[in-house]
Amino acid sequence: MKKIMLIPFSLFVVVLFFALVQTSFAAQNDEAFTRVLNTSMADLTEEARQILEKRYPDENWEQYDFPSYVYTSDAVETGYKIAVKEPELLRNFKCYCFCDAMGHQSLLWCFLKEGDLEKGFDDHGADCNVCYGQAMMALLWDEAGVPVERMQQGYEKKFERLIEQFGK
Repeated sequence: MKKIMLIPFSLFVVVLFFALVQTSFAAQNDEAFTRVLNTSMADLTEEARQILEKRYPDENWEQYDFPSYVYTSDAVETGYKIAVKEPELLRNFKCYCFCDAMGHQSLLWCFLKEGDLEKGFDDHGADCNVCYGQAMMALLWDEAGVPVERMQQGYEKKFERLIEQFGK
């Protein structure tokens, strides 16, 4: 009789353990999400640069032959580096500077012509803090394990005033 009772109890303990681990991860995920949402441009830049260095420690950035406008600031440079190394991530999002009116189909297009490195760089991302800010936020959220759908919600919250003013 004791063995029969022990099995459900053991199963309960295992299920409870996994539920607590998942809840803990979700809480950390929410904390990281909110922190990134409220991070200054300078801190976004520094953190994104650190993530790029961690993910691509031996990267030869010169191979991309970035145009001179990429080097106008650390934030701009970081945005372009994210675009060349994480194109699939940036392809998931619209840009909230509303450059879709210029034909841009995703955030990636702000940095790469038609979202394709082989077609060259687009200078739009160098002049727009919304573009490179969004790229850095995406990288930080990705590093924290935030799902794409949640990132999209974050952008809508971050840029809600622009959305109200100019439409979705």
